[in-house]
Amino acid sequence: MTKGFSLIELTITLIVVGILAALAVPRLNLTGFRERGYVEQALATVRYGQKQAIGSGCDVQVDITAGGCNLDFLAGNPGCSASAIVNPITNSTDFCLDSDAPPGSTFPGTFSFDNIGRPSGGEKNFILGGRTIRVEAETGYAHEL
Repeated sequence: MTKGFSLIELTITLIVVGILAALAVPRLNLTGFRERGYVEQALATVRYGQKQAIGSGCDVQVDITAGGCNLDFLAGNPGCSASAIVNPITNSTDFCLDSDAPPGSTFPGTFSFDNIGRPSGGEKNFILGGRTIRVEAETGYAHEL
């Protein structure tokens, strides 16, 4: 008795896999994945910026636009100098490098976290497609509504 699959079994398996692939590939919406990824990365960027401000004792500027998500240390507090914050995973200054802002997004403009994590100018709301990210005024807590 030989071990293995017969040619007929392999052929039928390949046909079934081909049919399933033909049905599944058109349903993949890469644009939707990239837009959802942007929302997640923007939220993570805001949270990371707040943690950097608290951890370093320096003010951190948050700039989230359709062009990308960037963080910068601001000069002003003792021992702080102006410099860009680099994403520790991608080594890029753009934390939303591999995603796209959803159409119809609105951004509150540049703001900063002070050395205890409070955002400048009060509450901030980012409307990213059908999702909203809110940064609370007193605590700096960033969450999706």
